[in-house]
Amino acid sequence: MQAMFIDVDGTLSSPCYKVNGKFQIGMSDVQWADYCSKHGEDTYEWCRPVMQVKEYAMKAKEKGTKLYVLTTSGTKIETAAKRRFLDRYYAGMFDDIYAVEHDDDKVRFILKKAAELGIEPSDCELVEDTYRILLQTVTEGIKSTHITTILTGGCER
Repeated sequence: MQAMFIDVDGTLSSPCYKVNGKFQIGMSDVQWADYCSKHGEDTYEWCRPVMQVKEYAMKAKEKGTKLYVLTTSGTKIETAAKRRFLDRYYAGMFDDIYAVEHDDDKVRFILKKAAELGIEPSDCELVEDTYRILLQTVTEGIKSTHITTILTGGCER
């Protein structure tokens, strides 16, 4: 594998947000926009890293794989908050951090980046928690890894 793209929400980050004194895993899009606006770069302050994903990525990096974050982000504030979270728990680990506006943009982004890098889609991997997006990568020949596959020890026998 030459390039690995890893999602943030639900993959590198275990979602946890404090709303009205209670912890929850998420909220509506409107509430999320308000939450990000209110908390700014501290939006991810209660989220925790997923160490199994970090270890999985670091093993790939040791073998020469370039690591990239590929996340969906609706605003610059959200992207800045994700960067702060990544700097806190994954400092120096990634070659670059990319944000797309919609989940469905991820596969096109990977295909474009593969072409820029001069590699085949099959030399790329997406680590993600959204099964629907991973099915899109399968049809394009990109290696698809759901977070649960990492958490359960893989699917190769």
